[in-house]
Amino acid sequence: MFAKYLTSVVNGSTLTENEAYQAAKMLLFDNIPLVKAAAFLAALRTRRETASELSGFVTALLEEAILLEANSKLIDTCGTGGDNLATFNISTTTALVVASCGVKVAKHGNRAVTSKVGSADILEALGVNIAMSPDLARRTLDEVGITFLFAPYYHPILKEVGSIRRNIGIPTIFNFLGPIVNPLNPDYQVMGVADPLLQASIAETLQNIGRKKAMVVNAKNGMDEISHIGESTVYEISRDSIKNYTLDPAKFGINYHSLNTIQGGELKTNLRLTQEILQGRPGAPRDVVVLNAAAALLVAEKVATMAEGMALAEEAIDTGKTKAILAKLISYSRDGVLV
Repeated sequence: MFAKYLTSVVNGSTLTENEAYQAAKMLLFDNIPLVKAAAFLAALRTRRETASELSGFVTALLEEAILLEANSKLIDTCGTGGDNLATFNISTTTALVVASCGVKVAKHGNRAVTSKVGSADILEALGVNIAMSPDLARRTLDEVGITFLFAPYYHPILKEVGSIRRNIGIPTIFNFLGPIVNPLNPDYQVMGVADPLLQASIAETLQNIGRKKAMVVNAKNGMDEISHIGESTVYEISRDSIKNYTLDPAKFGINYHSLNTIQGGELKTNLRLTQEILQGRPGAPRDVVVLNAAAALLVAEKVATMAEGMALAEEAIDTGKTKAILAKLISYSRDGVLV
């Protein structure tokens, strides 16, 4: 049966959601030979994955995942990675700011794969216990307002395709699924995508799996974030509609910056930039975080406009609320006690 699906995608045909689901199950459980698995995944990547294919794979992965139930509405801010621009951990810092504005955040992430520093790496360096049990992770969300879900703990089945992904050496559909298969199934999401040709498919997938509101963003310089270097393309999702538009940071009073002002590189540099933002230092790194936090606050229905979101994010940073919520996250993730 896998040969049928392989032939279809190699010939440029698309799979139905059920066919993609079956293909995903076979990749996970049937010991498909590396050459066939690689050909299948590479063919999908070459013509770009469709919403039906992404949705089928999402269903297959969530069936095997350790899932949690949330007691309130929440958001995730994350990106697919793979833009090869070596920016610092914008979405992780953004998550802390958003949580300090009163929106609960379930940050689902991993160690670095395509970059040098992943969300797990930077949070661990800040002092957060990324190895929380599912019970502690859920309690941390309730008590602190933000939690971290270390992807390998909740999706152990992905070990089955680890060798395939390493041997292929290019991004595959599995790289784009990580941000979508959050074990807490957030109501809201801001998801960055490095490949603009995937934006529409991912937007439709998020709508299919029940996100109340979401944004799928791609900067025109290739960043998988909303950029302050230039314009970004946004696909905005609600229950019954998807609209796309261009977001220009200059319209919100943010000056354009060069890429090197937000590049992190090594863990030490990423850590310093994040800490400086939390300490209130002005500059390009803070600007890009404020911009992305505003989008998340808008998606989460905390504010009515981007301008309101930016003001709320800046107030949270400048009054020390963001720094304080990080301290609480560090303490509770380690001891189950608030500082």
